[in-house]
Amino acid sequence: MRRLFLLGLLALVLSCEENNPTIYRIDDELLPYLETFLAEASSRGFEFAPENLVMEFGTTYEKICGQSLHYKNNGQRKIIIVRSSFCWLDAPVQNREAIVFHELGHSLLVRDHRDDTLPNGDVASIMYSNIEGPYSPCIYDIGSDNSCNKTARRSYYIDELFDPSTPVPEWGE
Repeated sequence: MRRLFLLGLLALVLSCEENNPTIYRIDDELLPYLETFLAEASSRGFEFAPENLVMEFGTTYEKICGQSLHYKNNGQRKIIIVRSSFCWLDAPVQNREAIVFHELGHSLLVRDHRDDTLPNGDVASIMYSNIEGPYSPCIYDIGSDNSCNKTARRSYYIDELFDPSTPVPEWGE
């Protein structure tokens, strides 16, 4: 009787898996950011087949700009980006990239938040959790001057995303 119960339970679990197939659906506006992430990953020796990924605009459970969800029953990953003025519509392109890369860091790289700072006080990682961190205008530190165009620092943050042991750059001392 116990075997029959276990076989029935196994059949139920497997049927649930079949009823919940993984989905691949990327919003057209988010697709270029995913493609850039995958190219950056590939250039660093990482290969992903994100067939179980949904990336879309929506609302999050908290007052944050993005959220990464992982459904354990079938491995489905879902990234939600808030399309508000602050989070997306009026954000510079580098901030949009930071939001998407941060959430992909959770989903594909299984990275947790990293809230430490570099010796100069700049955030140490794109995986910084505070909304006043890499998501705020001019705080996604990807440049070497005091303007909002800080694209010269991008390479460090992308390197660190894929390798948390990346050394502190000279500008971060």
